[in-house]
Amino acid sequence: LTLYISYLPIGMLLYALCLHFIFHIFILKNFLKIILIGVTIDLGIDVLYTIGDTILKFYISTTQENIPSSKVIYMRRTGAYGIENYKLMDTFKKWVQENNLYNEDTVIYAIPMDDPEKVMSCHCRYDVCINKPENQTFASNQIECRDLESGNYLIFLIPHTADAVQTAWQMCFSELKKLGYLLDKNRPVIERYKKTLVDRHQCELCIPIQ
Repeated sequence: LTLYISYLPIGMLLYALCLHFIFHIFILKNFLKIILIGVTIDLGIDVLYTIGDTILKFYISTTQENIPSSKVIYMRRTGAYGIENYKLMDTFKKWVQENNLYNEDTVIYAIPMDDPEKVMSCHCRYDVCINKPENQTFASNQIECRDLESGNYLIFLIPHTADAVQTAWQMCFSELKKLGYLLDKNRPVIERYKKTLVDRHQCELCIPIQ
C-alpha cells in the first residue's frame, strides 16, 4: 500500500500529461481542418485530393458553352508535348504584346492538336492563338491564320498554376463521365486564358462534348 501511494503522484502526473497531449493533438487536427476548409472556400475548389474526411475538387466550377467558329492567328510547334510548349506560349505572348494586341478582352487559346497515344510524338502539333483582329495583316513568317472550329464544350474553371492545369488534364476525362457527358473525340481540348480570369489567377480547360 505504501509503495502504491508513493507512485500515485507520478502516475497521476503521467496521466495528466497524456490527457494534455491528446487534447492538443485534437485541437491541432481541427485547426488544420479549418485551415483546409478555409483554403477550399477561398479558391472555390471542392474536389482535388482526399485528406481524411475533407475532399477537394480540381475545378472551381463547370459551365456548358457553345464556342463559335472564328478566325485565329497562331504560332505552332511540332514535336513531343512538354516544356517546349511553355516556351512557345511565352514567345507568342511577347509577340502579342509587342504588336499591341494584349488588352482586357484578350483571350489566348492553347490547343494540343493531336493525341500522343495515336500520333507519334515527333508529329504532335501544338497551337497557341488569339482571335484575328479585324483590318490587320501580319507577316506570314511570324504568324499564321486558320479557322477555329465551333462546337459544344464543358468548361472547367481551374486555378491558373502549372500544377492545377496538369491535374485538370489528368482528371478531366473521368470527371466528364461522372457528370454524364460524352467526349467528342473529333475536336481537340482547348486551354483558354482570358485576361480577365488570368488576372484573378484562373483559367479554363474546355472539353469538347457531343
